[in-house]
Amino acid sequence: MAKNHVLAIVLAGGEGKRLMPLTEVRAKPAVPFGGHFRLIDFALSNIVNSGYLKIVVLTQYKSHSLDRHITKTWYTSPLLGNFIAPVPAQQRRGPHWYLGSADAIYQSLNIVDDEQPEYIVIIGADNIYRMDFSQMVQHHIDSGLPATVAGIRQPIELAPALGVIDGEGGRIK
Repeated sequence: MAKNHVLAIVLAGGEGKRLMPLTEVRAKPAVPFGGHFRLIDFALSNIVNSGYLKIVVLTQYKSHSLDRHITKTWYTSPLLGNFIAPVPAQQRRGPHWYLGSADAIYQSLNIVDDEQPEYIVIIGADNIYRMDFSQMVQHHIDSGLPATVAGIRQPIELAPALGVIDGEGGRIK
């Protein structure tokens, strides 16, 4: 599968209340990590190292330092159709800012319409991990299913603070 048929959407609008005071002046994905890196660098590195170079970063909360970091740190070749584009909340579907991750995607469907990707990878911008998304995309293609979701098991006590996937028999409920 040609990797230029994949659009990566990075959800980077989080306030990060549990990381106060680190998020008092910046979005959670812009929190410094190990010197000059930011939390979002893990997500962007995973995407780029997977071979995907069409990346939209949906921002909202105190996004200036995040936007500045992305534009100064991450270079692509727009002439080749590659980009990493911070996109601020645009209120395209009404007078409200994003009401959560699903709403951020919904209000940004115009970007998907503009790009016409064959596949979309949606990831959070504030997690520290290493993953080759091309393997997941290939597994998704081979499965023939309409959607694929990656997750990790967590103790049930953490459920109120996290997204929850109930997937008996490999199907998400």
